[in-house]
Amino acid sequence: MELSVPVLSRFVLKWLLVACFLLALAAPALADWDDGDDDDDRYSRDQDIVWNARKSGEILPLEVILGSILQRYPGEVLELELDDDDGQLIYEIEILTRRGIVLEMEVDARTGRILEIEEDD
Repeated sequence: MELSVPVLSRFVLKWLLVACFLLALAAPALADWDDGDDDDDRYSRDQDIVWNARKSGEILPLEVILGSILQRYPGEVLELELDDDDGQLIYEIEILTRRGIVLEMEVDARTGRILEIEEDD
């Protein structure tokens, strides 16, 4: 079966975004840990936290969030991060629009609602 370039590009983009998401989530937690465990154990715990939040319905799938955002604001995802803001999980997403404008937005990871959006200078 031969895949067209757009389908393949979306597939690769999807998995790159998932990897970026996991790395962004793991970075602050890994910086704070100094318990003598090896890196594989730390990564596994962070991955479990994300997986459990997704499985329990605490957060929407990343594909749903990005699909909705990119439908409203077509462009290229430059940066993606999941933050805990006083107990509320927030996706921080940066998009380069087709018009060449960089948008920074905060999106409720539970509902997908855009909480804040601004143009980057």
